[in-house]
Amino acid sequence: MSNIGFSGVGSGLPVDQIIKATVQAEAAPLKRLQSQRAQTQAQISAYGQMASRLNSVRDAMRDLRGMDKFQQLSAQSGNDRAFTAKADHLAGATNGNYNVTVHSEARNFRFTSDALDENFRLENEIEINGEKIGPKNGQPWDLDRLRSEINKHPGLRDTLSANIINDGDGNRFLVLNAKETGADGVFEVDGISGNKNYNDDPTELNARIEIDGIMATSSTNTFTNVITGVDITLTQGAGSLSEANRTSSLQVSRDDKAIRDNIDKFVKAYNDLIIHLNEAKKGALAGDNTVRSIEDQLRRELFTPTGDDPANLLSMIGIETYVDRNFEPGQATSSRNGTLQTNSAKLTQALNDDFDRVAFILGAREDDDGANGYAARFADLAQQLTTTTTQNGQLSKGLIQIRREGLQSEVRRIDDRIDSTNMRLDLLEERLYRQFNSVEGLIANFNSTGSYLGQQLSSLPGYTRPGR
Repeated sequence: MSNIGFSGVGSGLPVDQIIKATVQAEAAPLKRLQSQRAQTQAQISAYGQMASRLNSVRDAMRDLRGMDKFQQLSAQSGNDRAFTAKADHLAGATNGNYNVTVHSEARNFRFTSDALDENFRLENEIEINGEKIGPKNGQPWDLDRLRSEINKHPGLRDTLSANIINDGDGNRFLVLNAKETGADGVFEVDGISGNKNYNDDPTELNARIEIDGIMATSSTNTFTNVITGVDITLTQGAGSLSEANRTSSLQVSRDDKAIRDNIDKFVKAYNDLIIHLNEAKKGALAGDNTVRSIEDQLRRELFTPTGDDPANLLSMIGIETYVDRNFEPGQATSSRNGTLQTNSAKLTQALNDDFDRVAFILGAREDDDGANGYAARFADLAQQLTTTTTQNGQLSKGLIQIRREGLQSEVRRIDDRIDSTNMRLDLLEERLYRQFNSVEGLIANFNSTGSYLGQQLSSLPGYTRPGR
């Protein structure tokens, strides 16, 4: 508003107070607009949080959507000090029990030169792994120079490293270590004599294990797909264990824990959404029809069975709906009302007795089994509510997306009305000050004229002032 100030010098009236009271009375619509704006912003925020929770539901469905997600396997080593393992059903792993014996870990190839005294000088180039290295200008290299040049050579530094060992008796040894383990790390050295750390066959450097009497080798300590879909990794130091501790069992079986963890993630994400809806209905989204529509769609999917069997509901596998049984008309229901709770014993029994049915109810996909399970349906619903999707070849905006865009447009309209109201109040204040200025000017002129006339009259013969 305007910063004009005026004190009613001529009239003695409290002009500033009069104008301030008048403008405040006219500003009543502004307060209503500001209140509407705050309420609309709160609704936008509530829908933003709702969209976030729907996205969490969609993400939680990712690990349950598809029957293949229920074929997860775990590979359990009987002795982690010897080896660990992991199984991948997508790579073809199946249930099985095996005996695994660790015979040796993978070693790095090492070349050790013959003893060299302190007077050693390299006068000609040598060849290491096909790379020539050495003096070219007639200036011999000592052993330290040779080690340094090998380590910084662009063709060698990623393949091997060079070191010098002193035996304390004046002898020095150039030691070249491969950076890659096993036979794959072996390299050739020409031009300098020495020894290798294997006898006749470089595969002696490979890791070796025995699986049910069958020998397997690997240039690293990881045996990839050594059993179909199963990787076995030797634990550091496994080759040094006692013979009895080198042999252990390996069990590949269905990973019920991972499956239950994924079910728990779904239940939590769904419950976070329902609790937010229940809280929002008591606050920013009270009476909002969009909320009721979203609840209806969620409830419809929750009580729609998978496939043709009406018993294929979540409750069949121990995932039950919480109902606030203490609710009385006129009272607010619990925020947990409508959430899911897992009957652990019932879910365990379902996994043990009818696992395929659990997988179908939750994970079925229309392209695989002619029906969509809960994971697919909830994921699709969350996608449809929050984003623009394509339906029957046409783009369709999500219900929450439409509502948020409508509320954002409303905020812009309110902002425009607030701006115009502020401008109108500023103009009103300026006009009132101008009008009071004019009145005060007239009053000041009248006072001045009256004073002049009084002086003139008092000078006339026979004039007596009143009261004398």
